[in-house]
Amino acid sequence: MSGAAGGDALWRQIRAEKKKRDYVFWTVIFLCILYLAVSLVFGDMGYLQLRTLRARSQALKARVAQLKQENDRVRDSIGRFQSDEFYQEKRAREELGLAKKNELIFIFNGPSQ
Repeated sequence: MSGAAGGDALWRQIRAEKKKRDYVFWTVIFLCILYLAVSLVFGDMGYLQLRTLRARSQALKARVAQLKQENDRVRDSIGRFQSDEFYQEKRAREELGLAKKNELIFIFNGPSQ
């Protein structure tokens, strides 16, 4: 009888050890998956960083488009300034306050308050 009871106890011990190993194995697997998930979302190369970089990229693209428009405007103004005497004269009058010889400039102040 002691042999059967001893064999039964041995099998219980083997099952208990196997349960412990399984528990440790699945705990390690779960922690690895959890670490990967957290890294994918919050890490340096994660989803949140990706969203931030995409938003920054779009903002920079919009700024580049704006600067291209401004550059085109300035290039057009330079071209007109180099080739159009009327445009040169107009800019000199408006921005520098210049006048032709024997020409009077009237400056009107806005309504006084």
